[in-house]
Amino acid sequence: MAAHPDARDAELSCGSDALPEAAPAWSARRALGGAAVACLACAGGGFVARRLLDARLPGVERDVGLLQVLAKPRREDCAATTDDCFEAACCDVAGYTCFVTDTPGQAKCLKNCSKSDGYACAVPVPKARESMYLDDAVATGSAMYCFSVYMSDTGSDGSVPRPDELGLLRASHDRSMGIFACEKWGIFSDAAGDLKPGVPFVAVDDVDGDFHILKRKETASWVNTGLHTQVWKAVLAAGEYRSADWVVKVDCDAVFLPSRLRPFLAAQGVPNPLHGVPGIYLENCKFVKWGWFGNLEIMSLTAADTLFAHIDWCKKTLDWKTGVEGGKYGPMGEDLFAQVCLDSVGVRRGGAFETVLDGACEADRPDDQKKNKKWRPECTEKKMAAYHPLMKVEDFVACYDRTVQAFGY
Repeated sequence: MAAHPDARDAELSCGSDALPEAAPAWSARRALGGAAVACLACAGGGFVARRLLDARLPGVERDVGLLQVLAKPRREDCAATTDDCFEAACCDVAGYTCFVTDTPGQAKCLKNCSKSDGYACAVPVPKARESMYLDDAVATGSAMYCFSVYMSDTGSDGSVPRPDELGLLRASHDRSMGIFACEKWGIFSDAAGDLKPGVPFVAVDDVDGDFHILKRKETASWVNTGLHTQVWKAVLAAGEYRSADWVVKVDCDAVFLPSRLRPFLAAQGVPNPLHGVPGIYLENCKFVKWGWFGNLEIMSLTAADTLFAHIDWCKKTLDWKTGVEGGKYGPMGEDLFAQVCLDSVGVRRGGAFETVLDGACEADRPDDQKKNKKWRPECTEKKMAAYHPLMKVEDFVACYDRTVQAFGY
C-alpha cells in the first residue's frame, strides 16, 4: 500500500481540479443535432460554456469526431484555489474547477457551480495553451492490462499492521477476481517465487540499489519507488500491455472489479495522438494536490508508453528521495513519483473519482469519519470498481462478496 503525502496531511486537502456534479470528471461529449457548445466572449479572453454529458441522454449516438475529453495540464500550470484562475483556467488541487464569475475577466476555483451564486458556470479558455477540453478525442476501448506488485521484503518490524499481500493475491487468483479478471495481467515482485504452482512472479532486480534505502516513519516499511521503477521496466520488456487500451496498477489490498470499470473506460476518451498529447492518466482522489493514489492507477496506453520511456530521466531529474515541498511529506511513493513524472513529460490529467472508495482518501470517507485514517469501506456504500484498503484475507473476500450481493458484478 503506497504512502501518499495527501493522505497524511490535511493541509493539502483543500481543493482540486475535477469537474462539478453537472459535468463529471470523465469525458464530456456534445449532444448531436444542434445542441452545440456556446462560445462566449468577455473582457480579458473567451470562455466555453459548461458541457453536458450526453452519455446520460437516451438515444444519443456517440460520434467519435465530436468526442471531447477533460485533459488538464500539470498542476504547476494551474492556479491555487485561493487565487483568480481566469488566466490559468484550471485549479491546482484535484476536484476543483475554474469557473468564470459575473465580473468580466475573473474566475474562481469551486467544487461545484450555481448560477445563482454570481457565476456564469463556464470554464475559461487559457490564452497560453490549449483548452482543458480537447476536441477530437479518441474512444479507444476498455480492454485492460492489470498488474500488482508484491513486496517480499517490506522492511517492517511488525509494529504497524501491513496488508497480507501474498495471501490477498492468492485469494484473488483462486476466485478469478481482481487483476485476474482483466484481459491481460501480471504479478511482479522483488523476489523470485510462485503465487501458486505454475503461476510465477516476474522478479525484478535492484539494479539501481534503491529498493532498501528509505523507510516511511509511519510504517517502518521501505519506500516502494525504487521497486516500482524496475517493475515498470519489466512491464515494458514483457510487452503484453500493448494489446490493451488501458494500463491499470492495482494495490494488492484493493478489492477490484474490472467489470465495473469497463463501462467507465469505454466512455473515457483519450487525447488524439495526432495532436501531440502523450496520453492521459486518471486521478482518483478529490480535494488534494496530487490526486493519483496508488490503489487504482489508470493510464491510457500512450501514457504508459510515455512513462516507461522516461523512467530513468525522471529518476535523475526529480528529487524523489527528498519529496515534494522540500521533503515536508517525506520521499515520494511510487504513485506520487509516477504522477510528477507524467506531468513533467506532458501527459494530461483526467478524473476517475467515482471508480474507487478509498479509506486513504479523506474525500471518500463518510462525513463523520473524515479525520479517521483507519476507516475502511464496508463495500456496500456505493457501487464502485474498487474498495481500499482491505488488508486481511477474510475482510478482503467478505468485501467482494458483500458488494457483489448488493450491486451485482
